[in-house]
Amino acid sequence: MNKGSLPSYIWKSVFTGPRGTIDTKVHPDYVTSLGDWQKYRLTFESGDPFIASYLKRFSVREDNKDFADRRSITYCPSHAKSAIIDIKNAIYQRMIDIVRNGGATSYAAAVKGEQRGVDMQGNTMTGYIGRLVLPELLSMGKVGVFVDKPVMEDAPSINDARRIRPYLYIYTAEDIRSWRYDTQNNLLSVLLRDNLEVVDEETGLVADFTKQFRLLNLTENGVVSRIYDDKGQEVESMTLELTRIPLVIFELSQSLLVDVANYQIALLNMSSSDINYILKANFPFYTEQYDMMAEMTDLRQASAIVSEDSSNTTASVEAGTAETAAKAKDREIKVGTTKGRRYPKGIERPGFINPSAEPLLASMKKQDQLRSEIKELVNLAVTNVTSKSASAESKKMDEHSLEAGLSNIGLELEYGEKEIAFIWNQFEGFKGETVVKYPNNYSLKTDEDRRKEAKEMMEELPTIPSKTYQQEMAKQITTITLGNKVTDEKLKQIHQEIEQSAVVVTDPDVIQQDHEAGFVSTVMASELRGYPKGQAAAAKKDHADRVARIAAAQQRAAARGVPDNDDDPTSGRKEKKLSRHTDGDDVVKTKVRGEGQ
Repeated sequence: MNKGSLPSYIWKSVFTGPRGTIDTKVHPDYVTSLGDWQKYRLTFESGDPFIASYLKRFSVREDNKDFADRRSITYCPSHAKSAIIDIKNAIYQRMIDIVRNGGATSYAAAVKGEQRGVDMQGNTMTGYIGRLVLPELLSMGKVGVFVDKPVMEDAPSINDARRIRPYLYIYTAEDIRSWRYDTQNNLLSVLLRDNLEVVDEETGLVADFTKQFRLLNLTENGVVSRIYDDKGQEVESMTLELTRIPLVIFELSQSLLVDVANYQIALLNMSSSDINYILKANFPFYTEQYDMMAEMTDLRQASAIVSEDSSNTTASVEAGTAETAAKAKDREIKVGTTKGRRYPKGIERPGFINPSAEPLLASMKKQDQLRSEIKELVNLAVTNVTSKSASAESKKMDEHSLEAGLSNIGLELEYGEKEIAFIWNQFEGFKGETVVKYPNNYSLKTDEDRRKEAKEMMEELPTIPSKTYQQEMAKQITTITLGNKVTDEKLKQIHQEIEQSAVVVTDPDVIQQDHEAGFVSTVMASELRGYPKGQAAAAKKDHADRVARIAAAQQRAAARGVPDNDDDPTSGRKEKKLSRHTDGDDVVKTKVRGEGQ
């Protein structure tokens, strides 16, 4: 939603309306989105909280104990989380190519991870954006990064002043409670919720958590910051000499979980039902037919046992017998691998039957379908994502060169990081230029997909006689296989080397065959294989020396057993003596095999 295009009455101060404490002041969009945010967060974080929130009873016939037993064996099918992580990795692996130049000294050092990093916890800017901001942005569709700087004490020392520098921390979508923008998409006011630790004075340990609220308003004199406690009482107020509120809100048009969160909820309940069925219901049980008439003859009416007291002629009934006689008892049948059973003629043989597996197989098939659809829907959501902050010109410029969805996410990250750099530099009083440029290409393909695509193109490469075609095809192959692993400068250098190469097809087998057939010279074959210049000449000399040694050895006929054809009948003994020399050996050892017989 483009806030600047809406009627002005919609963007009046969010704090108008019924009076109340600061914790009751929330944006209308916050109220409508809070339920979805809670669902998206539980879906992405998964685990027991997701199970506790979305596992449903089968019916009213499932009592509390049965439901608790089923919940204890239920697992979380976090396939939506897996799909989001794939998107995150596709973007994160291209962040090696981000260009950052300029900025204050503390900013330049922090983005490299120096001086405890951008968040005072050792993170580089790439790590902070990729590991902390990006997952929150993709799953929730919104995340805030606050640029803060400790207040300097009166007349601090030089060393203390150097250590006091800006740093970053995150506000989740649920903690950005209200906001207001101007027509230029600049943040005019915002209400944030902080979650603070309550430290026990005696032990120094965290004993509890409490909340406070931070209200920031942009004025002509700077940014007015007010702090309120959990009861809504103002406890602190100060003015920051900034021209922008030091909160950068990264926001997409929608969360990538908007369509798949309910898919994961459905998978949770289906998988829970299947596990419960497998563990409790999927057991064989014994059955046999019986003849009613035959069964009646085996019945015997229980009778009371009467005893006579020797001291009394009155009959008495043994305790419990009469009560038992009136009750029917199940006949116990012993079955097993070593137990046999008789059965009458004309009646089917007794046996074990088991519940049908068809409902379970149908459920498993449906779950497989839901898993595949989750990934498809997440990818579809990526294509529909738009950046809320990047300019229309930049979106139009990159529309043809980038995959639309991933490029828009990249544009939002680039915009947000530029805003972070601007606010950081204002804190430090730096007025120079800071450059932040994100990569120009992203891809959702896996390494296996890239290798398969590259292999198909390499098979086609030598079949086209056009050298220009082969060069362009080779560039595409290198872009597919290395485009997500090297910087743009390295990739550009590889493309230049392809253009400068005299021959594009350099398959070793093809080069060897062409050399043996006389289609290419030794020098060209050596260079195409990537060997340094001069190696072909050196190899030619080595080959000639080897041929000369072979020819000289073959000329000594006496050594070959034909002394009559040799001018020197003793050449055999001389060759044998020469072969026993150890001057050129790395390891000196005798070459005499033993005494002659």
